[in-house]
Amino acid sequence: MARSLDVRIVGGGFAGCVTALTLLNGEHPIDANVTIYEREPSAHTTLCGEGLSDHTLRQFKAFDSTPYIAQSFEGASWFFPEGIEARVHQKGHTMARERWIPAMAQEAQALGADYRTGVKVSAEDVARMAREADLVIGCDGPGSVVRKVVGGHHETMLGIQYRVEPTGPSPERLLFYTDKEYSTEYSWIFPRGDVWNVGLLASGDGHDWERLDRFMADKGVAGKVRKREAYPIGFFGDKVQEGNVVLVGDAAGLTNPITKGGMSAVVYAAQILAACAHEGKLAEYEARIRAHPMCDPSFRPALAALRKWSNEEFAQLTRFAPKLIDVRPGVSTERAYFGVLAKTILANLGKMNDVRRIVHALGVSREYSW
Repeated sequence: MARSLDVRIVGGGFAGCVTALTLLNGEHPIDANVTIYEREPSAHTTLCGEGLSDHTLRQFKAFDSTPYIAQSFEGASWFFPEGIEARVHQKGHTMARERWIPAMAQEAQALGADYRTGVKVSAEDVARMAREADLVIGCDGPGSVVRKVVGGHHETMLGIQYRVEPTGPSPERLLFYTDKEYSTEYSWIFPRGDVWNVGLLASGDGHDWERLDRFMADKGVAGKVRKREAYPIGFFGDKVQEGNVVLVGDAAGLTNPITKGGMSAVVYAAQILAACAHEGKLAEYEARIRAHPMCDPSFRPALAALRKWSNEEFAQLTRFAPKLIDVRPGVSTERAYFGVLAKTILANLGKMNDVRRIVHALGVSREYSW
C-alpha cells in the first residue's frame, strides 16, 4: 500500500487554505498528511480588492464558497480618459475574505490537515522540511521565506486601499479606472455590501494616499473610512520550484500583471500542483505553470505600454470609440467594433503592436485572471 505524502504548507492565508483544500478535496485529491504553518495567531486576510469572476469561483470545487460572497455583479466596467467605458458583461463577486479564509482553514482541519498558528518559519526551517517531507509549498506572500530556498525573483508593486462605509448607493458593477491622475496603472471601487474597497496601485512617490483621497472625492465616494491598508503585490515571478519545494500565489509572483488579480492565480496553481501530485509528476509543476495562460507572454509588453501611455495618448487611441464599448462572452469585440478598430489602427500605426498585445492580454485576463 502506498504511503501518505508528507506535505508542509508555509502560510495559512488564502493561498495556503486553497492549496490545502485542493490537494485534499479537489478534482485530483491525494492521500496526504498536510501540515499548515501560519505565523499569525489565527487565519486572517491581508489587503485584497476581493473581486473574483464567477468563472474562477466555480473552478474552485474543493469548498463551497457561496456563503462567503459579499456582493454579486453582472459585470465590470473599465473607464479610460475622456469618459470611455469598456463594460465587460461577465458575472463576478466581491468576497468576504475575513470570513472565507477562516472557514477554509476550519474545513482543511476537518479534512485532516494540521493547522498550526503562531509559528514563524525561517529559510533554515524550510530547508529542513525539504529534507523531511515529500512536498513543501510556499504560500507565504511576496516576502516569502520559502522563495529564499527556491530562488528566483519577482517584481512587486504596492497596492493601497481604504475600506469605506459608504453613504451613497452601490454601483451595479466592479469599477476600474485607468487615469494617470491617480495611478500609473489603475484605481478601483469594489462594493461589497456595507463596505466598499476603494484603492489604487501606488507609485511610491510619497503622494499616493493624497491621490487616493482625491480619487474618492472625484468619484463621489463618501463615508467613514473603516480601515486603511497597504500590501506589496508580487508578479512576473521567474521561478516557482526547486526540487520538492514549490511556490503558490504571491510567493510565486503569479499575480496577473495586468489586473493584479491574485486569487485566480492561486486557484489555477493549486489545481496544477494537485494534478502533478496525483499523477506522481511533481517535477513537472514549474513547466505546467509556465504553459498555463496565467503566464501568457503578452503580459509583459502589454503592461509596459499601459504604464508608459499618458492620458493624452489614451484619449488619442480611443477618440473614434463610442462612449460605451460592450464586451460580451462569446462575441468577438474586435469584430463588433471593426470600423472603430480600423480607424484607430490607421491613426496610430506606431502603437498597433502594443494595442494588439493589450487586447490579447486583457482577453486572457478576463478568462483566467480575475
